[in-house]
Amino acid sequence: MDLEYRRFPKAEYERRWERAKKIMATNGLDALIVTESNNFTYFSGAHGDFSYSRPTVFILPRKGNPVSIIHDFFDPSHQRESWLEDIRPYTSIFGAPIEMIKQAFSDLGITTGLIGAELGREQRLGLPFNDFIKITNELPNAEFVDGSDELWSLRMVKSPAEISNMKKACKISSDAYCKAFGTIREGMTEKEATKILYDATVEGGGSSVWVLTNSGPYNYESGFLPNPSNHTLEKGNLLWFDTGCNYKGYVSDFSRIAAIGEPSDEQKRLYDIVNTITIKCVEMIRPGIIVSDISRFCNIAFEKAGLSDLWGKGDCSSKNSNRAQRLGHGIGMVTTEPPHVAIYDDTELKAGMVINIEPTIANQLGHFNMESDVLVTEDGFEVLSLATRDLLQI
Repeated sequence: MDLEYRRFPKAEYERRWERAKKIMATNGLDALIVTESNNFTYFSGAHGDFSYSRPTVFILPRKGNPVSIIHDFFDPSHQRESWLEDIRPYTSIFGAPIEMIKQAFSDLGITTGLIGAELGREQRLGLPFNDFIKITNELPNAEFVDGSDELWSLRMVKSPAEISNMKKACKISSDAYCKAFGTIREGMTEKEATKILYDATVEGGGSSVWVLTNSGPYNYESGFLPNPSNHTLEKGNLLWFDTGCNYKGYVSDFSRIAAIGEPSDEQKRLYDIVNTITIKCVEMIRPGIIVSDISRFCNIAFEKAGLSDLWGKGDCSSKNSNRAQRLGHGIGMVTTEPPHVAIYDDTELKAGMVINIEPTIANQLGHFNMESDVLVTEDGFEVLSLATRDLLQI
């Protein structure tokens, strides 16, 4: 078997399965049924469904070995990518193979009890809702319950192998920032500047690259535009990029700023304030900290800096700044995962979690946001987004 297609060694997935089984035992679940693409990949090692007509299903019993149910179209790739021994292909393209799923549960001895599914917080079913109802009807003596807490308790805490991929993604983005800011010049358009950053990321080994761009002041009231414009970079502009990439299934997500020409004293002042608050929030990170406490500290810091009019009260009451209603968020297989660094989230940080911190203020002078991706270590934190935090000048 060619191992180049395997994301991680088999032992990595066996550890995930065992962790899941322990959590299921604690919470009284007899199995998990996983259908969402990232969750499927997390447990199986293989790509999830990319077509709504071909759902992928992973069943993890608390006792016994997992089963993967995939369309025959995916079978060759799954045989290469997954360590699973029990892979069951089907051929229909009219939804999930209900009878095959029912048979799999029966083979595992699970026709009663509690089965966790992707029904809750920031989870999605990867198959039609009507098909899910059919599955529950075929197992009338089992109860399907929300398994989102179990899934996130697993995915929020990263293994050393996952962290290694995230470090690589962050290095790719950091190197791309360095190359881009050394190449971009006054007179280029946002589109031209964005392409330089995008291309540098791809050349560095990143995939699924995305870039948000703002070179205000013309569009600061929109926060940022999802696509770069033909606006020409001019002296007095601050060019803000928020970018990330995927490396072997794990992502980076952080932003940096460069001034076109000499920045004004007020631009420097605002940059320094936001940068300092960001660093102080990062320095709070360690196991045992409640993420809402970081957010409260940030709110007070902006009030002391005299910028409550730009930051707002609480986590979001400003028209232009901090529209995401949080100070930061978790990151892993996707750009935004739990926990949310916000006053409404009381998640306790644990070693192995990766979060980012991104307080933001925006006005006619620019979009001031210097986001950091941060790993929670056993005794503190490690910043993964190593691109310089200095206000560069182009």
